[in-house]
Amino acid sequence: MNILHLVQHFKIGGLEKMAVTLMQKSRYANTSLIVSLEGNDQEAIEQWPALSLFKQKLICLNKAPKFDRNVIKQLSDIIDENNIQVIHSHHIGPMLYAGLACIRNKQVKHVSTIHDAWYLQDFKQRLITKGLNILTKIHWVADAKVVANDFYNMTSISADKTILNGIDFEQFTGVDMQHARTKFHLPSDKILIGCAARLEPGKGHLELINLLPSLPQNINFVFAGSGSLISSLMEHALNLEVLERINFLGNVQEMHYFYSAINIMCLYSEREGLPLSILEAMACGKAIVATDVGGISEVVSSKQGVLVNFGDNEALKLALLDAINLEDKDSIRNYIIALADAKTMSDAYDNFYNAISA
Repeated sequence: MNILHLVQHFKIGGLEKMAVTLMQKSRYANTSLIVSLEGNDQEAIEQWPALSLFKQKLICLNKAPKFDRNVIKQLSDIIDENNIQVIHSHHIGPMLYAGLACIRNKQVKHVSTIHDAWYLQDFKQRLITKGLNILTKIHWVADAKVVANDFYNMTSISADKTILNGIDFEQFTGVDMQHARTKFHLPSDKILIGCAARLEPGKGHLELINLLPSLPQNINFVFAGSGSLISSLMEHALNLEVLERINFLGNVQEMHYFYSAINIMCLYSEREGLPLSILEAMACGKAIVATDVGGISEVVSSKQGVLVNFGDNEALKLALLDAINLEDKDSIRNYIIALADAKTMSDAYDNFYNAISA
């Protein structure tokens, strides 16, 4: 079977990693492509070197910021040239273009993964989703039960299936903490609380920085990720006189080293689906502190971490202090291996492709 995965861009994030993992683990990997609406091939590989492993199957359309009708023709040409049978879109933009391409190519099945439902609070995006679902058949897959429920409440559309995100446990396994800290030039004598997320609004970095002055001096933060807020976050930390207690690492390619270097993984987001960073950190044996949003509660129990409500900074502070004593690496890793293996996820999608194509 020939599969086309469609993403918005190749900036490293959860849904992009998930699409790449499906490319690697699927039984149809040899006959699959991954297409990005934005950017070009060279930029993509520079930002994400791991993409070079299958650069022959990678296509970037370099779409302009506004709606571009030419993209529909480009996708149609790719479908024809590669005899694509299933197009798998990830999020609203790719879903729109994949849906319109399928109107022109009615033989192609369209699978769309719902990674979260927060975007549907926007009336225009809700209208696009419901309208396309009427115009062309879309097979919806949610990455968590709560995401499926939120999607239905927003659109009255039922997801056809729920498939939990999965990760490659051979890739994400812990290494020696001090060795990992040396790699990133991190202090060896501090408790390090890590956050792996783009430096963008809604990811909780500002709230964490505001909390740092009230935490013990032996606690530092480590942020992995880049984004538009880098300068303002650093300036804010400087004004609070805590900049020396925060390490901004930028984009990290070998994330298992990052998770191995920290004591606790914290994701204090306003909204999420089922974030891969949580699964990756647990695979490396790390306790989790996170907001109780999206599907996080479906994979994190009190034995693996502490969940709090966004905006409850006092609860966040207590959770971070409690989680320091929660480390049980083998137990946490074994738990998540049983729950969120990439091969299990990939097999479930392959079976779904087969079912809708029968």
